[in-house]
Amino acid sequence: MAVLSIHRKPSFWLAVILSSAHIATAMLLWPLSLPLEVKMLIAILLVISLVYYLGRDALLYANKAVISFTLSEKMQCTAITQSSKTITCKVLGSTFVSPYLVVLNLKPEGEFFPCSIVILSDGVDIDMHRQLRVWLRWKWRYYK
Repeated sequence: MAVLSIHRKPSFWLAVILSSAHIATAMLLWPLSLPLEVKMLIAILLVISLVYYLGRDALLYANKAVISFTLSEKMQCTAITQSSKTITCKVLGSTFVSPYLVVLNLKPEGEFFPCSIVILSDGVDIDMHRQLRVWLRWKWRYYK
């Protein structure tokens, strides 16, 4: 049985994109005619969101950050988190694949809500990124 193992590394470009999006949203918030308390609350929530997504998706320091995963031929995914927890998942059809970005949508066994892994080309080895794109684009269609 063929498998593909991917080891992730922190993504500088994803961190830049996430930070830029959160900062732009905060800047667009201030001209709105809302009370200052509401603006401050939303700004605090934006900071919390930025820290959460940086830790989970870009810089991989959060306990739930997926640091490596293995795909099998039947589109099963075994993910290992920063806290050394192993999660078995099914790859969903809503997974997005492009030359620079892969959003791997997963359904963990025994859980109701799906999760996702965002991978830019600088977040993995370049050859592994190419293999992952080919694997998801062509093998997934075969087993669909």
